[in-house]
Amino acid sequence: MINNRVKTGVKCLDETLNGGLPEGSMTLIAGNPGTGKTLLSGEFLYEGAQKGENVLYVSLSEGRRSFLEYMARVGHDFTAEPVRDHLKVMDLVTVKEEGLDILIEMVTSHMEQAETRRLVIDSFTAMSNAFTETIDARVTLHILSKILSHGQCTTLLITEIPTGTDRIGLGVEEFVADGIMMLRRHMTEGNLLRELEITKMRGTRITRPQHVFTLHNGFTVLPQYSPKQVQEPRKYRHHPNTLERFSSGNPRLDEVLGGLRRGDTVYIELCSDIAPTIPALLLGPLRANFIANNQGCIFLPPGGESSERIARFDRQYGHDPDTYSDLVKVATTGQEGMEEPHSLRLDPNDLGVSHRIWREEARRLMTATGEPVLKIIYVDNANNIWPRDQTRRMLDTESKVTRYEESLLVLLSRPGPSTEAQHASSLAHTHLRVSNHQGVILMHGVKPKTPLYALEQDNSHGYPSLTLTPLY
Repeated sequence: MINNRVKTGVKCLDETLNGGLPEGSMTLIAGNPGTGKTLLSGEFLYEGAQKGENVLYVSLSEGRRSFLEYMARVGHDFTAEPVRDHLKVMDLVTVKEEGLDILIEMVTSHMEQAETRRLVIDSFTAMSNAFTETIDARVTLHILSKILSHGQCTTLLITEIPTGTDRIGLGVEEFVADGIMMLRRHMTEGNLLRELEITKMRGTRITRPQHVFTLHNGFTVLPQYSPKQVQEPRKYRHHPNTLERFSSGNPRLDEVLGGLRRGDTVYIELCSDIAPTIPALLLGPLRANFIANNQGCIFLPPGGESSERIARFDRQYGHDPDTYSDLVKVATTGQEGMEEPHSLRLDPNDLGVSHRIWREEARRLMTATGEPVLKIIYVDNANNIWPRDQTRRMLDTESKVTRYEESLLVLLSRPGPSTEAQHASSLAHTHLRVSNHQGVILMHGVKPKTPLYALEQDNSHGYPSLTLTPLY
């Protein structure tokens, strides 16, 4: 393993690389046009310049002005002090036509004079136009690699992969380079998804070679989802509803969806490998906002979940215990949790009786508060308790009643018969799909259609919630 590391400036990527790129190494950044190669290399140079290192950007395809303007748009102003004193941009778009020897001489001469610690060549694809034979490219890369490693200069070599192919450049770069990172983008369910794969890195043990990344606010590699404990608890601060819509309890989600329409049915489709904490983090702020606005909530939880555990999770939002018991009712079909004041006993043998009990409780809450109610049903659990055809008819009825009451009905399910998902979706005005890709939790709107967002737990407000990072 190599101890001396050079940080790329991309946090999760540096963690995967055991602290960064090996010092003095040459890493190939390969990808189709528009995959973020220049942005990644710019992050790498900005990280060094901020630390007082002399860095060099060699442009063989785009000019100096284009690069600086691009980086400024993501918040990296290379023209500001003291960063500007450490960046040199060599615009060699025209010089490359004069010959490869002259080009390399200019680069290495500047590096020696400035004691350059970081170098980006953008791109080797443009440089390769000067080669007449493939062997010339290999020899040049070997020479360049030795010069750079001797001077302890860490280099990113950008290479274009033509759209529709997997071949890297001339086919020799990957054998000479110390490391290779492939950047890809593809469409999934009509949404853009970007992925980075580390296929090679000298002296580095890579335990997680594939990553999801976004170009939103810079080049960001997204971490795998991990639940966190709230360290400094604070009481939930409610978000106002409007005459037409409820708040989801998460301002960012409200921005994406425009809030949740009164009288609507919302369907949240959960893929099979989604941790139970994810729907809890979606529903927790929603329940908290209803409670904070003095509105009731009835909840049929997933199988195996108890009213006591749900109440324990909801305590993180700082609810008054008496208010919580008055406004929240968690349905159960067994004896577990029946001693809890917020438990609602249903009949496991008769859905008709159970639905009548559910409806009576909803009416009681609306009468007591003068407000609509939030109803949450895990469809899978309902199907496990009662016959599917009866459950389907019950959901049809509940969706219609919800529209009349101007309340809110939230349905959740995991993968099962496609007809069940189609039925739940047909009832809903809002349909969200939550999936897991490389350990990163992704969500997008099926109805209304939205881009992909990465979900991460956010405890910064003193209670559990979610951040939504767009995958642009």
